Amino acid sequence: MLLKPEEYIERLSGYKRDIYVLGKKAEDFVNHPNIRPTVEAMAFTYKIAEKYAPHSELVGEKVNRLNYVNQTFEDLIARYEYQRELSLRLATCNYRCTGCDAINAIYPATKALDEREGTDYHKRFLELLKEIQKNDYACTAALTDVKGDRGKRPSEQKDKYLRVVEKREDGIVVRGAKICQSGAFAADVNFVLPTQTFRQGEEEFAVVFAAMPEDEGIKYILQNTGVQAKQREGGSFEAGNKYGDRTTCMVVFDDVFIPWERVFVFEDLKAARDVVSYFAPSHRCVGAACKAGFVDSMAGAASLMLKTSGLENVPVLQQKVAEMVAVSEAVFAISVGAAVKGANYNGCWLPNFQMANAGKVIGVDGFAKALMNLVDISGGIVGTSPSEFDLEMVGDFLQASEKFTAEQRLKIVKFIEFWATSSHLVGAFHGGGSPAAALVTLRFLMGMEGREEAVKNCIDF
Repeated sequence: MLLKPEEYIERLSGYKRDIYVLGKKAEDFVNHPNIRPTVEAMAFTYKIAEKYAPHSELVGEKVNRLNYVNQTFEDLIARYEYQRELSLRLATCNYRCTGCDAINAIYPATKALDEREGTDYHKRFLELLKEIQKNDYACTAALTDVKGDRGKRPSEQKDKYLRVVEKREDGIVVRGAKICQSGAFAADVNFVLPTQTFRQGEEEFAVVFAAMPEDEGIKYILQNTGVQAKQREGGSFEAGNKYGDRTTCMVVFDDVFIPWERVFVFEDLKAARDVVSYFAPSHRCVGAACKAGFVDSMAGAASLMLKTSGLENVPVLQQKVAEMVAVSEAVFAISVGAAVKGANYNGCWLPNFQMANAGKVIGVDGFAKALMNLVDISGGIVGTSPSEFDLEMVGDFLQASEKFTAEQRLKIVKFIEFWATSSHLVGAFHGGGSPAAALVTLRFLMGMEGREEAVKNCIDF
């Protein structure tokens, strides 16, 4: 089943949620100025879903690509194309990528767990997945714990990690917080996964489950950026992008009860490790595809900025736009290559782990390069422009090319200011793990022996 955008928004409006902005609970949260842009961004995923929708054997109909278990490399490529288009057309997060990565991590991990231990976790997961696909639920995933002192193990500071505090006949009770959660407050289902691997004696942290709207004791505490402050000020384009900043929150679980049917890993260190091991490369690889879309957006903004300023025929500036396009295509090519060179894990096709992590590293460098080119092309005005509320006073001074009005030029300036000052650069660095985390993974995957032997052969070493 494929929902329409307005159907998703109507369903979301019926939820009761404890969402806080600047210390105050948002009563009509769907229409709050800091929440509505995220809702609209997530709604847009429904608008273009048909174009990429696969047929699911699980429910016997077309489903959203972001709720699908990928079975071939063509499935992965279709997903990356979907994500790239979303990033281009939204110029912000679509918020559902982590949910898709969670689905494609939990599926193979629980299947292996059941085969090893004779449990029924995979069956439970499939039942929820059917519900997700039939209702076209928007899913996100929560991984990052607050962690506290990084020099200490979770067992030494339990309150810094989400954990099971009580086991009941009908379910479990969890306590803790997840931070840096993109769009969780606007989702139907929030998968909760471990933030890292755990050692013997840390089984209470090895839990995977799904949080639903009916669960009591969950609080969503939103971030506050300069872009979001502008959203609260109003105006038609002052914030730069109608779909808003990459909006995240801290999700606090205050002794939340989760029924067994929504628990997919419990006190099993290997299964918890498998989920993290499958999620990380999946998310890092799709992140490269998303960055390609973001760079596409920045390249479009750069081209428009040149035209509104009358500089579209300057070769050195056009070359900088071409560099941005090259970055976009190269980063997306890594994603496609990782998909093609991927492998089947218990019925789920995952990208090549080594290439996926390389895509993370190259994607961050490419994103930063593209942003530098965009700021260079645009000039100092993207950091010094007056507001849209001053347009009547400054319009004559701001107009450049006669082909565009002062308002049009200021709109593109504000859009570029959004790219330069929003949280997207930080998100590019740390979403799905930092480049340093990807490099650590690559250290264990890169297999230098073959490279060394090739060099030895060349020099008769």
